[in-house]
Amino acid sequence: MPSMSRPLRLPALLLGCLVLAACTPPPAKPTAPNPPPVAITTPSISLPPRPREIKLDRVDPCTLLTTRQRRTLGMDRPPLPTRYPTMGNAKVCDFRDSTRALTVRIGLVLVQGVGVWLEETAQADVKAATVAEFPAVIVRTAEQTRFCNVEVDVAQGQFLDIQFGDAGNAAPPGLDAMCASAQEVATAAMTTLMAR
Repeated sequence: MPSMSRPLRLPALLLGCLVLAACTPPPAKPTAPNPPPVAITTPSISLPPRPREIKLDRVDPCTLLTTRQRRTLGMDRPPLPTRYPTMGNAKVCDFRDSTRALTVRIGLVLVQGVGVWLEETAQADVKAATVAEFPAVIVRTAEQTRFCNVEVDVAQGQFLDIQFGDAGNAAPPGLDAMCASAQEVATAAMTTLMAR
């Protein structure tokens, strides 16, 4: 399953070409005005304030889904801890549903806030959401249809990253269903965090 990553950024030249709709000049028509530029940015999203801060510095992501929660979610394989080097060596934990060939990845990003997904260069379809009363965003990327991410704004400069995706299912759920499942996992993880 692809790992979570900082959003890719278009080179400035390509971005400029897209914004102007084309890099070639329009045909010479003295009486016709130039066409307006094509907007490619996601409409700005304003997130509500956090009800409080929950710092992730000393959290183990493999403990954010309890045994009961994993059973409810169908994650029947033992949690697998790892690291995500390009996001400040973020702690990550992978969970797997071996029956349906689906996976969950929980990451603790400590080096930047959830606002990174709201930047114009994020190249993602981002929708505001609320998870356990905390502001969050649901992130889809055009080139990836086999997983969906939910990012929860838990503290200044930190966010909880939840990825739900296909791990070889012959008939994987659609993207809407995976985003709904990612929200369900995020709610479970936040419930665990807030109970501490």
